[in-house]
Amino acid sequence: MADTIQFHGQEKITEWLNKVLKQAGDHSKLMHNIGSVLEHNTKQRINTGIGTDDKPWQKSWRAKMQGGTTLRDTSRLYNSIKYSVSSDGKRVVVGTNVFYAPVMHFGARITAKNGKYLKFKSSMGGWAQVKSVTIPPRPFLGMSVDDSQEVLFEIEEYLLELLTDAK
Repeated sequence: MADTIQFHGQEKITEWLNKVLKQAGDHSKLMHNIGSVLEHNTKQRINTGIGTDDKPWQKSWRAKMQGGTTLRDTSRLYNSIKYSVSSDGKRVVVGTNVFYAPVMHFGARITAKNGKYLKFKSSMGGWAQVKSVTIPPRPFLGMSVDDSQEVLFEIEEYLLELLTDAK
């Protein structure tokens, strides 16, 4: 009995499979494509005011008064949203280093630490004095259903290109 099975064209198929395996070892191009899509979509969520759950956010008081966009007063948060690919090219992360991002994403209730009232300058130019401020959650980080579909499309395109280039 034979130890191997031979068939016509085996060398070509083996050569092609080896090319696919060699190219498939580095996924960094795919991860950069996915990161770019997710970074763009995260910024779009801020522009549209619709969260990862596809629900519109409660418009902020400042945005109502000034006619602006919620989570985009100075654009500091918006401009800080970036993606990075791990050094091994196998993982992508989208995030921000802005210290108040978790409060904007998850929401919070803010009360005075010292004294009875929070005092702050209002967007209308005067001063406000309140016992607490509740910031509703506005989930801008993460993946929506549409994001998942776009990532699957990127993977499909990557695999198609990988298999085509290996011919």
